[in-house]
Formats: sequence, C-alpha cells, structure tokens
Amino acid sequence: MSAARMRAVVIAALLGSILVALLVVGSDHQDGGLLWAVFGPAILWSFVGTGLYASHKRPESRTGELMVWLGFAWVLSALTFANDPTIYTLGMIAGGLWGGVFLQLVVTFPTGRIQSAADRWVVWAGYLLFTLGTVPAMLFAAPDQLGCDTCPDSVLLVRRDEDLASVLLGLQAVAWAVLFVVVLVRLAKRWRATEPLARLQLTPVYACGLLTFLLATVATAGGGAGARWAALIATVLLPFALLGGLLRSHVAQLDEELRDRLEELRASRQRLVEAGDAERRRLERDLHDGAQSRLVGVALLLGQLRPRVAGDPTSTELLERAHGELTTGLAELRELARGIHPAVLTERGLEPALTALVTRAPVPVALDADGDTRLPAPVESAAYFVVSEALTNVVKYARATHASVAVRRGSGRVTIEVADDGVGGADAGNGSGLRGLADRVAALDGTLTLESPPGGGTRVRVEMPL
Repeated sequence: MSAARMRAVVIAALLGSILVALLVVGSDHQDGGLLWAVFGPAILWSFVGTGLYASHKRPESRTGELMVWLGFAWVLSALTFANDPTIYTLGMIAGGLWGGVFLQLVVTFPTGRIQSAADRWVVWAGYLLFTLGTVPAMLFAAPDQLGCDTCPDSVLLVRRDEDLASVLLGLQAVAWAVLFVVVLVRLAKRWRATEPLARLQLTPVYACGLLTFLLATVATAGGGAGARWAALIATVLLPFALLGGLLRSHVAQLDEELRDRLEELRASRQRLVEAGDAERRRLERDLHDGAQSRLVGVALLLGQLRPRVAGDPTSTELLERAHGELTTGLAELRELARGIHPAVLTERGLEPALTALVTRAPVPVALDADGDTRLPAPVESAAYFVVSEALTNVVKYARATHASVAVRRGSGRVTIEVADDGVGGADAGNGSGLRGLADRVAALDGTLTLESPPGGGTRVRVEMPL
C-alpha cells in the first residue's frame, strides 16, 4: 500500500471516528451509548491500524486490506444510533457488513484470498446472512424484538406481528447456527490438513475468530446486552490475534523455505560425494585396466628377455635394474589405485576392504566388524576412508604400539571407531585430512568426533545413518 493511500485511510478512519461519536452522542435511543462511543472508535482503529501494519509487512497477503475494510464496515453499525428511521434502517442492514468481512478474513487466513468454490459460497452466505438476514423480521418486528426498546420503527415495517417476527428471527438464528457449524467444520479440516508448525500459527487465529463469530451471532440473534458487549470486547482483540497469526505464518513460511534450502544443500552435498566416489571408482578401473595392465605386460616382456642376455653381464644388470624399477613402480601404482578407491571395497564390501587395510598397516591393528550385509555405497566409501585416514595418522603421528578398529550397526545407523594408545594431542582443526572426512560424513547426515587428550591416545568416532 502506497504512502498516499495510507494517509487517505488514516484520514478516513479519523472521519469515521468523528461520525461514530456524533451519532452516539446525538442519539435519543440505544442503551450503553457511552460505552459504544469508546468501543466503536476503538474497534475501528484496532482493525485499521493493524491492517495497515499487516499490509506493510505482508504486502503479498490481502489479510491486511480486509482488516482495514472490516474497520470501516464496523462504522456502519453506528448508523443504528441515528434518530432518523431511514438511516436507522440502513444501519440495521449495512451494519452487518462487518460480519461478512470478518467471516472472509477468518476463512481466507492467512492469504486473504478465496481458495475454493466452497469457501466462496461460505463467504457469500456470510455477507447475505449478516446484512439481509434480518430484513424479513424487520417487516413485522417491533423495535424491542430487534434488541432496542427506544429505537424507531423500521421503514420496512409492514405491520407488527410479534409471532411471525419471532418465527423469522428464529429462522435467522438457525441459519446463522448452520453457517457457524459449516465454518467450524471447514476450518477444522483445514487445520488438520496443515503441517504441525502451521497449526501453531492457525490455532489462536481460528480460536479467536470462531469465538468472536459465535458471540456476534448470539448478539445479532437477540442475545441481550451482555452478549453484545462480549462480542464488542472479542472484536476489539481480534485484529491483534489476526496480526500475530499473520506475522507468525510469515515466520513459518520463511522457516519452511529455509528447511527446503537446507534440504537442497544437503542433497547437493550428497550428490557431490557420490559423484566423487564414482569418479574415484572410474580412475581406479582405468588404472587397473589400463596403465597397470600395460606395466604387467612390460614385466612379462622383460622376463622373456632375460635368457637372451644371460651371457652379457652389463645387459643382465641393466635388465635386472629395469625389472626392479618396474616392479617398484607397479607396486606404487597399485597402492595409488587402492588409495583412490580399493577394488575390494567395490567388489566385496566394507569388512574385506578393512581387513586388507589393517593387514598392510605397520602397527598391529585389531579389527572388530559386525554384519555381513552390504552397506549403501556412499556409507561404505566414507567409512573406509575414515579408517584409512585415521590409521595413516596413527602411523605418522601417534607413536602408538597398538590400534583398534570397530564397526557397529544398529537402529538404522553405523558407528565406526578407530582408537590407538599413542601420545594423543590430535586436533582435527590443524589437518586437512580429518576436516575433509568430517565434511564427507556431514554430507551423509553423519557426525565425526575426535577425542585425543595429551598422553591418552586418540579416538575417532563416526556415526552415519543407513
């Protein structure tokens, strides 16, 4: 809403307040005029003020605009204080317009827009009942039957017929009760269909709205002065409940968007991990099937060449040196391929891969792994490299005499622990290896913790969901 439009609304609300005061002070009828003179402008300003604020904070929602319209519709109720029968009659009809706007507010909260044909029928029924619902009874009812002993006769009065007027007022009350039940059922279904967080935002709004609707229905149906003032008080408080619910729904919407973004971030991190693992497996296969196979072929050719140079010591020495360098290079290539992604992990699973890993470790390592079934590939890969990096750190820095590896599965999670009896004092923040593993584990919704008191050994613990 533009600044010029807001200023126009404020000026109109000020004029409306003056109109209400003049009508109430100059009225020759209606009890409780002083109280109405206070509550009338209060309700007007409560809806207009909160509506303008809601429009400023949530311009995409029409709720704030409807709250402003409800405030001005409420001013029409003050026309029933007029001494002129025509204006009084107009007030009896148009004064119920605020009830229709109010019903639309509650039914369309928090967007302020009608979402379905059924809601549209409910809203139109509300406008008709709250405005024209009293007209049939006004054709035959005396002022006291309409809730005001000192009010003038309606200009619509055909003849006074107390019994017929009572029947028509009873039918009006039944229609309002049916509408209340319909609204209650629809809001209950909508409340049950929403997410738990959204329910927290809707509950106070629906509760306050239905309470106000009920009190207004009872008051309009002739519930007496007590019902009218209860409806007035509830109406004054209603816009603040609507504003609070609207702002909370905005927070809930932002929270939902944040959760969606976090979920997408988590999914993208997992895709990156899976893509990295797939690339590792491809490189390992290329090295195994390509360069490694060619080097094995060269070793076989050198072996076939050995008998032909047996009588030449110089050639034999060079051949042996070449064969030794080739054997060393082939072993390093195999170790490189294993470090990129061990073939045994892909072909046989985590436990055989860990068995091969701890067997090659220069420090005695006890392996305790349960379960024969395969784990998801990203989990197996992450678990293997956690153990590999931890054992590498044991060999390089821990000065340990013994280490242990334990793998446990249960409750939909896998736990990996690598411990040693070394000097301790490890810090995950000082090395890129454990930080990289922590990122890999976190991408799978897992956690990595490090315990390494000085002189107390080191324990790396990882938990990942399966």
